Amino acid sequence: MKIGHLIRAERVRQDMKQIVLAKGICTPSYLSKIERNQIEPSEDIMLLLMARLDMDPGKLQKTDEQTELEFEKMLMGIYKLVITSRTDKLTKEKLDYLEKNSPLFENNSLHYTYSLIILRFRLILRIDLVETKKDIDALSHSVEQFNSYQMYLFKLNLAIYAYSARNRKESIAYFEDILDNLDKFSLSEWEKAEIYYMIAVIYVAEGHISTSADYIRYALNFFRENLMMSRVLDCYILIGITRKRSEQFQESLDAYSKAMQICDEFNLNNEKGIIYHNIGTLNSAMNNSSQALLYYQKSIDNKKDEDDKLISIFCLIVEHSKRSDKLLVIEWANRGIDLYHRLNDENQLSYFHHFNLYKSLHSENGYFDEIAKETIQHFKDIQDFRYIHKYCIALAEWYYNNRKYKLSSIYYREANRYGYIYRKVEKWEDL
Repeated sequence: MKIGHLIRAERVRQDMKQIVLAKGICTPSYLSKIERNQIEPSEDIMLLLMARLDMDPGKLQKTDEQTELEFEKMLMGIYKLVITSRTDKLTKEKLDYLEKNSPLFENNSLHYTYSLIILRFRLILRIDLVETKKDIDALSHSVEQFNSYQMYLFKLNLAIYAYSARNRKESIAYFEDILDNLDKFSLSEWEKAEIYYMIAVIYVAEGHISTSADYIRYALNFFRENLMMSRVLDCYILIGITRKRSEQFQESLDAYSKAMQICDEFNLNNEKGIIYHNIGTLNSAMNNSSQALLYYQKSIDNKKDEDDKLISIFCLIVEHSKRSDKLLVIEWANRGIDLYHRLNDENQLSYFHHFNLYKSLHSENGYFDEIAKETIQHFKDIQDFRYIHKYCIALAEWYYNNRKYKLSSIYYREANRYGYIYRKVEKWEDL
């Protein structure tokens, strides 16, 4: 039975050298031939290698064309359902099902497709980026064996991983590479629409508003024609964000109103929380503070997933801070910190630092400078230049108000430096 692709993938994922895996079982050169599927190992060697890698031999599946075709059809059906539905609950449910019920096929091509789809689901759910990077590295050793569709899935996973790791420049490069080679991948129309939607999201995040317009329009037209109303709703929310960024406030509100209408007509009530949140940000941008607070509260009340509430709590805190409502800032910061601890999700660590900083800024404990430095270092670690810039200004202001003028000057300069990076300029003349 040829299982070299399985052995190599798991060995690389575990960062194990060939000599370590082979020791006492076979020679490294023999293992190398097994991993390249040049020879079939004996059953004894196969079981010893799998045991050392903690793989379950009971999941091995001999080549059976009918079984493989059925499994591939089921796998691709699940993939389409998860990607077009875009709900974490369904994604987790299907990921758990595939991981528990999927055999290890001798067919290496089917194994690669399965592994790439599992990786996509893990990225959607933001499951342990360190382990995800190991999976990516393991798959990277097999790219020469990928067919065109598998290469598309691999590049897409690279783009999503880079975005999750906050390397947006690299993510955009991967997405643009996919767009440049779209004709080579033989994608379904729903997959093209999904790619266009995703590239629009990242362009909006990077401030390339005009560039995103055509991609949003293509995705919207496809989703609307195919009655994928939850995805139509996503597009209208994204249009609302682009209009707000362009200060076309009425057009932004119109887009959110269309999204809300879809919620009511198609019973998509679970999506109202995100729409209320975005209407809150719109009102904040228009300096309608009271309305912003109202909609942030509505957003929290309507969101079902606890982790989705963190961003609305953060925006509530920011709005109360702008109004100098110290008690409400502290109250909501404490709620946010409590929620963060209940979730116990390190992917949400940035929110803990946001909440802690605002709580300290509006408290009388005198430790703001220490907490601000910890917060700034956190955002340096993840290379989020916007918040480095923002919180350096906050610390500089705090030092100035406390007559620590030298320290204030140092952090104003630091804020200035990271402001240049955030705005992608090198000289003040370019501002």
